[in-house]
Amino acid sequence: MKKVHIAVGTLNPCKIDSVKSAFTALFPTNAHELVIFPFSVPSGVADQPFGDSETRQGAVNRARGALSEAIKHGNHVDFSVGLEGGIDIVSIDPNQVTVVQQEGVKEEVLWCMAYMCVIGTGSDTCTSCKHPQSTFDSEKYRYGVQQEIVGIAKTASFSLPFEISRLVLQDKMELGDADDHVFQRVNSKQGMGTVGMLTKSLISRSEYYKHALILALTPFVWPEHYISKKEI
Repeated sequence: MKKVHIAVGTLNPCKIDSVKSAFTALFPTNAHELVIFPFSVPSGVADQPFGDSETRQGAVNRARGALSEAIKHGNHVDFSVGLEGGIDIVSIDPNQVTVVQQEGVKEEVLWCMAYMCVIGTGSDTCTSCKHPQSTFDSEKYRYGVQQEIVGIAKTASFSLPFEISRLVLQDKMELGDADDHVFQRVNSKQGMGTVGMLTKSLISRSEYYKHALILALTPFVWPEHYISKKEI
């Protein structure tokens, strides 16, 4: 059974579970064993990231931080993963959308999203999940200039309740804390998350991240279409 070594830039059990689920889709458990190295690493961005750029950078920083920590601890690494949740401010046109306004929201509502970053180290295992029709030459790649492949993807986004938006925008709460306050929960970000609560658990936080992680792995499925020919 082939081992797949994955460094993850979080200790959050929900996020680790989503990593396991995504990688199991590409590396079936009947032939592979996933070895996860979780590390608490800084995101390098605000505790509550706003917008695509900051959220994406947080995911990249966590992936690189996890890779660095794994190497420092003497671990072999095939992939390193960073996950970062963020929010966007979206203005609402009251002429087009009927909403119940609450004092202080000022026709703005927050949308929730997250970014995934997967870094491949160029190991044999890293390049072994390619599509059967792929023409990628892993031997040529290994001795080329480029020594890592990076995949980045974004989850679907969805609007947050106005009360949560107000707590984040006015009271400067992190999304998880605002969620706990509104729905009277404790440490929801370690569990089903806001997406789970809003969808009556039809989409769990782990499942929400899983699809984006699989999309972040597409450069490893078709590496010849994501790496410049100059690099191989």
